[in-house]
Amino acid sequence: MADENFYNDNADLKFVMEQMIDWTSLFEMRGDLEGEEAIFDNAEEAREANLDMLASPIGEVAAQRIAPRAEEVDREGCELVNGEVIFCDALKRNLADLAEAQLCGITLGRKYGGLGFSKTFYTAATELISRADASLMNFFGLQGIGETIEHFGDEESKEKYLPQMASGEKTGAMVLTEPDAGSDLAAIRTKSDLAAQQNPETGMWYLKGTKRFITNGCGDVHVVLARSEDRAGSRGLSFFVCEKGPNLHVRRIENKLGIHGSPTCELYFDNVEARLVGKRGLGLARYTAWLMAAARLGVAAQAQGISEAALREGTRYANEREQFGKPIKEFPQVASMLAEMRVYTEAGRALLYATSFAVDMQEGAEKKELKDETRKWSKMADLLTPMVKYYCTELANRISSIAIQVHGGNGFMKDYPVERLYRDARITNIYEGTSQIQIVWCLPRLLKGDMQPILDMVVKEFADPELAGLAAKVKVAQSQMDEAIAHLLECDGDYRDLMAPKLTDLAIDVYIGWLLLNQAEKWEYKRQIAKRFIADMGPRARMNHEYVLSDRPLALEQFA
Repeated sequence: MADENFYNDNADLKFVMEQMIDWTSLFEMRGDLEGEEAIFDNAEEAREANLDMLASPIGEVAAQRIAPRAEEVDREGCELVNGEVIFCDALKRNLADLAEAQLCGITLGRKYGGLGFSKTFYTAATELISRADASLMNFFGLQGIGETIEHFGDEESKEKYLPQMASGEKTGAMVLTEPDAGSDLAAIRTKSDLAAQQNPETGMWYLKGTKRFITNGCGDVHVVLARSEDRAGSRGLSFFVCEKGPNLHVRRIENKLGIHGSPTCELYFDNVEARLVGKRGLGLARYTAWLMAAARLGVAAQAQGISEAALREGTRYANEREQFGKPIKEFPQVASMLAEMRVYTEAGRALLYATSFAVDMQEGAEKKELKDETRKWSKMADLLTPMVKYYCTELANRISSIAIQVHGGNGFMKDYPVERLYRDARITNIYEGTSQIQIVWCLPRLLKGDMQPILDMVVKEFADPELAGLAAKVKVAQSQMDEAIAHLLECDGDYRDLMAPKLTDLAIDVYIGWLLLNQAEKWEYKRQIAKRFIADMGPRARMNHEYVLSDRPLALEQFA
C-alpha cells in the first residue's frame, strides 16, 4: 500500500521546513512581498502557503501517483524508434500529473506563468519527487533551464519559451558535454564536436556537431554550450537556446545502469538554428557556471530523496522480517545499520537546506544590488553548493547499499525497491560534476578561510549541559580542521589535492555537528541524532587530521 503523503509522513523534513528555515529573512531578501508580482500580504501568510503546497499537491502526488509507478517506469524505460524517443505510459502519466498540479515552473517568474518560489522550496519539492522516483527528477529538476533563459536571455526568447515550459507543454535539456571533453568543458576545441556559426545578414546562429550524455536530450527547448570564437579555452565558448526540430537528431539512447525513466541521449546538430543567450564568450564562465550550480543543488536533493526512500525500505523490511523467532531489527548489528541510515539521512538534510537557504539569500541580495550582502552570501553558496553535492550523493550510495544489506539476499533481487534505489543512486555522485570535481571546487575556498563565516552563523554556547558537552567535542574537531588548513597552506599543490577529500570531510563534519546541535536545542529527538553523529565524527576527524599532517603522499608515490 502506497504511503499517503511524502511530506506529512516525514517528521524530519517538516521540522527543518517549519522550524529551521528563517522564512521571513528569505522572503525579505528575495523581495517576495514587494512589487506588482507579490501575492502574499506578509511573511507568515507566504510561509504557510509554501508549507501547505509541499503537503498538497506535492507530497500527495509523489506518494499516491508517482511512487506506485516507479517500478514500471524502471522496467519499461524509454526507447528510440525511427529517431524519436518514446516514453512508457507510466512516465507520460507522471509528466501529465506534474503539469496538472502546476509544478513545472516553480522557480520561474509569475510574468511567464511560473510560481516564483524560492530555491529552498524547490529543493524540498525535488526531494519529495525523487523519493517517489529518482528518474522523474531528471525532468522535474531541469527547471533551471528556464531560469537560465529568464536570467540571461533576451525578451523574445523569454516570451517564446518560458510560458510553455512553466505549463509543462515543453520540457528542456541542458546540452553541455561533448564526447572528448567530459568534465573539462573548456576543452571543447576550436574546431569542436559542436561549433556555432553566425549568419552575418540575419544575426542568427547555427549549431553543427555532436553532444553526448544529454539528460532528456529529446526535450523541446535546449540550452547549448558551443564554441563560437576562434580562440582556445573558455573564452571561446558561448551559450545558445534552440528548439527540437528536424535538424536536431537523437542518434541513440544510452543503455544505463539506473534512472531508466530518464533518456540520456547522444545528439547531432545539423545546422540547427539558435539564439545567443547573453554575451559572446561568456558561455562557460558565467552562464554554464550559474546553471551548473543550480543543477548541483538539484542533484543533492535528488540524492536526499533516494536516501530517504532507502531508509524507509530498510526500516520497513527490518520490522517485518523475522529470523530466529524475532524481527531482525532487534539484532544489534541490524539495529546499528538502521540507526546509521537514519542519522546520516538527517545529517545530509541539515546540510542540504542550509545550502539552499544560502543560495536564496545570495540571489536575493544580488537582485537587490546589495554588494556587501551579495559578497557574503555568494562566498557561502560557492562553498556549500559543491560540498552538499558531494556529501549527499556519496551518502545516497552508502545508505542505499546499507538498505540492501539489511534485506540480505532479497535486496539483490528486483522484487524489492532497494535494488532500483541502489542503481539510481550510483549516477548522482558522477553527473553534474563528479565527487572529485566538487572537492576540487571546495579546496581553494577552504584554504582561503571561507568556512569560518559559515560556522560563525551556527557556532554558539549552550546552557544545556548535555549539549554543551557535545559542543565541546565539535570544537575539538573544528580546531583540527583549522590545523589541517594551516598545514596545507604550507604544502605543494599535489599534496593539497591528495588531501583535499580529508579536509573537505573534516569541514563537513564540523558544520553538520553544529547544525544538528542547533536542531537539538529545538527538538528533544534530535539530541539522539546529534549524539550519534558527533560520536562517529570524533574518530573520523582525528583520522582525517592525522592524514593531512602526516606529509606522507603514499598514493602519489605508489602511483609513480
